[in-house]
Amino acid sequence: MRVPGYFVNNPGRGRNIGSSKKKVLLLNSAQGKYPRGADSWVQATVRALESLKGKALRLTASVGLHNWALTAYLGGRLGLDLDLIVPFGQDSRGRECFARTLSALALERRKTRPVFTGCTDGRDFYGVRDRLALETAEVVYPVSLRPGGRLEKLLGELAQGKKEIREEFRVKWSGRPWTPRYCLPLDRLNPALERLGRGLLIHWTHSWPGPWPGEEPWEFYREMLAGGEDYVRDARATLLEIIAGGRLRGSSWKMPAGEPAVSFTALSPAEAVGLMRWRRRYTRYTFEPYGLAFSRESLERLGAAAVRYLGPGERAGPGEDRLFTQSTGRKGNWEAEKEWRFRGDLDLGGFKPGELVLIVPDEEQAGRFRTGTGFPGEVVPLFL
Repeated sequence: MRVPGYFVNNPGRGRNIGSSKKKVLLLNSAQGKYPRGADSWVQATVRALESLKGKALRLTASVGLHNWALTAYLGGRLGLDLDLIVPFGQDSRGRECFARTLSALALERRKTRPVFTGCTDGRDFYGVRDRLALETAEVVYPVSLRPGGRLEKLLGELAQGKKEIREEFRVKWSGRPWTPRYCLPLDRLNPALERLGRGLLIHWTHSWPGPWPGEEPWEFYREMLAGGEDYVRDARATLLEIIAGGRLRGSSWKMPAGEPAVSFTALSPAEAVGLMRWRRRYTRYTFEPYGLAFSRESLERLGAAAVRYLGPGERAGPGEDRLFTQSTGRKGNWEAEKEWRFRGDLDLGGFKPGELVLIVPDEEQAGRFRTGTGFPGEVVPLFL
């Protein structure tokens, strides 16, 4: 199979895809949703790209998961000329995608050249991109490839005896990337939580697989590279960001019509711990043990409302606000979460100290939050 028609948008050359600079490609298989600066594939990617700095070449990069986006960001940061493969043709969608990627990854327009694939379906793009990148590359650096995976097979098919293969930065692909993990000792629940469980709605944070809502990817990658062994967007960092920014940002994930909203649960902390479980389907926890609790009365006053759960085949009624409806779920029971929602972002500045409570896993974390954040309300450990 050959790659379908494509062309490089290269002012001054029309549709000529030729270049006097050698085309170089770094290859990484998918590496998991929670990359850290100390991960071997990240470190190897940094070393490989730093070895290319200042050389007459064009780096092939693309949009997509971290394995492609990180290369594009780093290539731009190092001042390399980039051929950026994007979905769609040279139409409004393709140009918009290219412009959005320049901003998202802080790339220089004058050093970045779009390569439009003509794909109209995002599901087709990944296979087309991988083949296109390998077919047009002259030098290939395999960095971290999954044994028997698509990229390894394509490399063997397209590059054998035809391209310069550089192996000096290759590292072993890991099938067990970092993910958040917790010990949740139910026998050590803090008795004080019973008092907190009455009349409160709790927003439990979780680790974000990339940028926070409202954050640009380049900001995430910059901090990730400096983060070492820490995952810089874990649940603890998320709670600290909420406190520092004085705002709970709404998320559109799984919301009706993709409308951003902040979610809360009416479950007591003790009840919520029973739902803090790993969801393999979404590669995340339902909740993680870092939360911000509000008085129910104060949130209702601002417009928060309980979610009404719809049974099988049931639809929202005429005039009913869809944001506050939710199916009970086919594979799971969403109703068990007793969810409340607030439309958009929630400003914390209008709450009194007694209307806010921080919940963190243990007393050690509670001490750090009390002394290091300036939080005016109560800080309570979940476990003793």
